[in-house]
Amino acid sequence: MRRIVTVFILLAVSATAQAEQRTSKAEATVAQLGTLSPQERKLLAPHLAQGPVILTEFQNRQTDLPAVIYAARVRAPAQTVAGIIGTPTEYPSFMRALTSVDVRSVNGAMMAFDWTWGVTLFSMTGQNVMTTYPGDAERGYRFDIRTLGGDLGIGRVMWRVYPDGADESLVVFSSRLDMRDANYITRQLSSEGNAVNRTINVAVAMVTLLEVKKEAERRSGTHIDGKFRTKPLARPDVDMKALHQLLARGDLVLMDLDGETMQRVTVVGRTGASVGRVRRVMLDPEEFGKSLLHGTCAEVVERTAAGTRFEWEIPIPLLHVGGEMILRPSPTVISVDGISGTLSKGRWRFDTHTYPGGEAGVIAWATFDPADSPKLIRKLIAGNTYFSHGFVAATQLAVMRSLRTRVHRLGR
Repeated sequence: MRRIVTVFILLAVSATAQAEQRTSKAEATVAQLGTLSPQERKLLAPHLAQGPVILTEFQNRQTDLPAVIYAARVRAPAQTVAGIIGTPTEYPSFMRALTSVDVRSVNGAMMAFDWTWGVTLFSMTGQNVMTTYPGDAERGYRFDIRTLGGDLGIGRVMWRVYPDGADESLVVFSSRLDMRDANYITRQLSSEGNAVNRTINVAVAMVTLLEVKKEAERRSGTHIDGKFRTKPLARPDVDMKALHQLLARGDLVLMDLDGETMQRVTVVGRTGASVGRVRRVMLDPEEFGKSLLHGTCAEVVERTAAGTRFEWEIPIPLLHVGGEMILRPSPTVISVDGISGTLSKGRWRFDTHTYPGGEAGVIAWATFDPADSPKLIRKLIAGNTYFSHGFVAATQLAVMRSLRTRVHRLGR
């Protein structure tokens, strides 16, 4: 059943994968992990009030697999959050996808343990070593976890818990996984480039982060459970000018959550190209349609005053992944709405921002349900809302990366 994972990955991997080549550098377990500076955390505070934030770095001098950095505000004391992170043996009691943790050895501040992680249709195993650094409720806490082998390959995770008053905290979770040699499936997918690793980083890490947040808030009596009514898709309040320097590090994903309901996911990024060139791609349904998901074939079927309808398809054996969408051009916000087939209820909105010198920044916001997909995909995410959220975040990130790649190819 692990081949089903291939389908999930290919749906979320961006077209930039073809340009991301592997090089020989420091392996993922020892390369330095980035984090968010105090100034960056302050800058992101308004977005963290709405939900988790993800920064996917572009480059790292030590490795060809840049880090993915996650941050979330937790309505629980830093000491409570740290107590949860620092006790892996308790993970299976609140992490729905983690079925077992077996401690192999403890040596001072270091703990070696094996784990089994699974969702419907497949499971994974791995070996970790956690180092707990000295911390307190004033300075915060830090945990370094190295993945030494298993189905997620090798990698490193760094947890940082910052106190925010007596009753709240900010968790920053930096992660890098190198799955390229983990097993047969990942070796076959390695030809797709770093996008595969990034996609799985996002999906798995989102489950971990949100489960820790939920458990800490449950223990503190502040967790908001249940589903909320979805709101109309509205433009997010994003200061593109203020984010200019941070976006030089990587693309930024902003998640808007009410309880466990995903209201909206936004991605913002710089393009390294002019606004005119970016909007040329956005206004071409066949080119822009190919940016929505990796491997997409898109064809215009009708042009009317209401917009341009196009059919899209991802040729995956045994599955029909595709449908019909409509692109509505505009001098400002460009709309793409699902009509039929996969993601028929999806809504995407795109706009550009002009930076000094003429470079285009892109802001894209969307709402879509991964369950609006073929049966096998629905089974893959069934029963795990946070895995679904990770899929949504990874897909929106892939749209930004794919759009940037197509813009650059247009200029050749």
